[in-house]
Amino acid sequence: MEPFRWVARLTPCKANTGNAFKEKKMRKVLALIAMSLSMVAGMAIAVPQQASAITYGDLVTDPVAQAPWVVSIWSSPTIDGDKKHVCTGTLVDPRVVVTAANCLTEKVFYFAKVGANTLDDETEFVAATNWMALPRFTAKSPISDIAVMHLAGTYTGSMIPGVATEEDASAIARTRPYTMYGWGMDQNREAADLLRSATLTPQDSAAGRFYGKYFNKTLMMAAGRGIPVEKVYAGGCVGDAGAPLVAQVNGVTKLIGITSWFAKDCKVAAPTVFARVSYYAKDIAKAVTDVKAAAESVKITKSVVKVDAPVMHGQLYINGIYPNNRFYHGQMLTVDGWWWASNVEAESIRWYVTTLPNAPMSRVGRLVGTGPSMYLTWSLLQQSAGTYLVAEVSGSMGNQVTTNVAAVYLNPYLIG
Repeated sequence: MEPFRWVARLTPCKANTGNAFKEKKMRKVLALIAMSLSMVAGMAIAVPQQASAITYGDLVTDPVAQAPWVVSIWSSPTIDGDKKHVCTGTLVDPRVVVTAANCLTEKVFYFAKVGANTLDDETEFVAATNWMALPRFTAKSPISDIAVMHLAGTYTGSMIPGVATEEDASAIARTRPYTMYGWGMDQNREAADLLRSATLTPQDSAAGRFYGKYFNKTLMMAAGRGIPVEKVYAGGCVGDAGAPLVAQVNGVTKLIGITSWFAKDCKVAAPTVFARVSYYAKDIAKAVTDVKAAAESVKITKSVVKVDAPVMHGQLYINGIYPNNRFYHGQMLTVDGWWWASNVEAESIRWYVTTLPNAPMSRVGRLVGTGPSMYLTWSLLQQSAGTYLVAEVSGSMGNQVTTNVAAVYLNPYLIG
């Protein structure tokens, strides 16, 4: 028997066959052609096949059978418009999905795909009737980063994980390993087509060292699979926010963590941070009850959560400057030192030359490059001597943008 039956009061919307999906399918066709021409079996080639979620993760060969409760979450500005994949979530009730609160902050419509074999297959989009974040959540802080979303249909399968409670906390501390599932990007920031999983172990100590005061082990938990030789961790990436971390607790599969945040650019040298479900168990239970009650009288509605600008932590700096502070042709500079404490939809890095390093670069600067690194040339150095080279980093969420800059003076007496 088909394990999914959606009894909907609202007609679920099918995937829109807009340009985004056409382009993605064309890339998959080209990838298969390139693979057949490569004649190299079992090896990565220049044109990738289907990109996989989670950094250094493993393929979930049969998502419908192995993890039917892991859903992809999508958004659209209109009820029947093009859908954009934003996050991952977990069914904890036949009609309720738990995800990260930072996933549901826009004034848009949200949808879930349940029972999909691939991210962009023809599985129906099921609309969310209403949703809410836990009471103490704010987009300016990673605390209480959990939300629940009520769907306009009922899941009839038998596999739904339990929600870890305070009584499970000690058992969770003794449990090894954990498993994370997600539809997000991989370590190469390639968009996912296939569900991935990763077997992880607790990494609270490593997270404390890497994230410092921003990691609170009472409210959060960290996990990853360390690869010591390569100095990387398996874990989360863009699109994995809200993804489940589960474990066998006293013989029962339970949701123990909800993917909250990870280092910028999916930096794999640090473990992923999860909201600790056992700490928030009572809040989650109340939120599930509240959204189910509200759904009785609410049709598809927009979020009431205010969209805040992304929060940037750390201190930007330009790396690659020689000890003598001289600049040379062919020298490579990079910008580093920051990470996002909240989810971002898009990040941009631009390099400018200007005489006013603290003014808005789009008004006073001359754009000379984009991306995290910048190669210096004689032409650039000669034309820009006596000005500042500025790296501008911006992150956006909806119509809210956060920007910061780092600058270095191109001393004309220290060129060449």
